[in-house]
Amino acid sequence: LLNVLFGQQQKAASSQNTGCRGTRDTLTISASGKEKLTKSTSGRTHNTSIDSSIDLKSYIASAKKTNQEIIENAGTQINAKTSEYMSTGKAFRAALTEKYSKLAAEAKTHSNPENYIHSKYFDKSSEYYETNLTDTERRIAYNYEMQMCRTGKINGVNYQDSLFRGIEVDGDSVDSDKIQFERALVNSQISNILKQAGVDTSSITKDCTFTVDPYSYEITVDGVDEETKVLMQNALNVGNNGKNLYKNIYYCSTQDGCESSQVTEESKMKYEAYHQVYSYTGYGLDKLEEKNGTYYTES
Repeated sequence: LLNVLFGQQQKAASSQNTGCRGTRDTLTISASGKEKLTKSTSGRTHNTSIDSSIDLKSYIASAKKTNQEIIENAGTQINAKTSEYMSTGKAFRAALTEKYSKLAAEAKTHSNPENYIHSKYFDKSSEYYETNLTDTERRIAYNYEMQMCRTGKINGVNYQDSLFRGIEVDGDSVDSDKIQFERALVNSQISNILKQAGVDTSSITKDCTFTVDPYSYEITVDGVDEETKVLMQNALNVGNNGKNLYKNIYYCSTQDGCESSQVTEESKMKYEAYHQVYSYTGYGLDKLEEKNGTYYTES
């Protein structure tokens, strides 16, 4: 709906919409991969039977639905961190929790659950020995099942678990989906603020830009008539809106894999220098006088 653009107030500059390149938070399910990795055995294959009963796609769909509901209920304060993004990693952890909750529950029906779990994965003479696992899958499953049995939860997400056979997961090293989620959330918050103030957001064109002063965090609006500008600025410059908007733009524009002209290298350095000096001295650099590389307070 809105292009949230950054530039120093003193030197407002136009910017283009920016995207992020990098690893996306997505999955691909390969039938051939599943077939290749699945072993034909005549022994016990209980773990992989449970794997096949878990619908990973439903976990992904649920995560997307959660994220969309957060955006739709964004509220009227600018803050990209009001709700936590539901990533693929979190969705898959929930799926692993389902799997190992079932396995741990079964283990606890035995007189000695931990002995049962150990024999299940490492004692080939045991009637419970799982034959349809690679060595790596076996170690992972043993650790997860022990964790669940002892603590009621698992630690982290290991994509080499047998649950993820035949699935390619592009992780969160550069989570462009999270960045786009936060952009959409902030845009929704801005839209809600403006609607609440009586601004017709449908009439706002691409010429409308928002500039955040990196020192005072004041939001300035350009590209609209004067009356609308004053109305928008008064509505936006409330509480920590300016600070949170700036920080979100700064974060989104400085992630690896992102191409953005919203925050230049020079403006990054100025911003960091200003706030470092302010945090240690209480003085704003823009209020100091510079002489030969040294800054002085007014006499």
